[in-house]
Amino acid sequence: MLNEKIREILAKEGAATFATVGKDGPHLAATWNSYITVWSMNELLIPVGGLHETEANVKMNNNVQLILASKEVHGMHGPGAGYVLKGQAKFESFGGRFEQVKSRFPWARAVMVFQPADVKQLV
Repeated sequence: MLNEKIREILAKEGAATFATVGKDGPHLAATWNSYITVWSMNELLIPVGGLHETEANVKMNNNVQLILASKEVHGMHGPGAGYVLKGQAKFESFGGRFEQVKSRFPWARAVMVFQPADVKQLV
């Protein structure tokens, strides 16, 4: 599911933006590509410092959309590649995945575990 092009994008710096839905409607938040860890063929680990509204939304509705992009990666029509990933997320504040993230980002209070179910290249 997480192909080599996505891994290449994550190796380049850029904003990774994710959307959740809560009682007040859509909510957007972002992190840096370089903060995201590929944990398995179908899991991304995102360190959590704040993201309190995102966490509350995920507790009510765990569907998340994530956009990853980099102008430094060759896309479908030239420079620039981007994907939208749709899937489910959960927050963890203990266990192996959290410890992995905490070792890289001491400020992390939790990890958002994102499991994409649908991946579509945009550019």
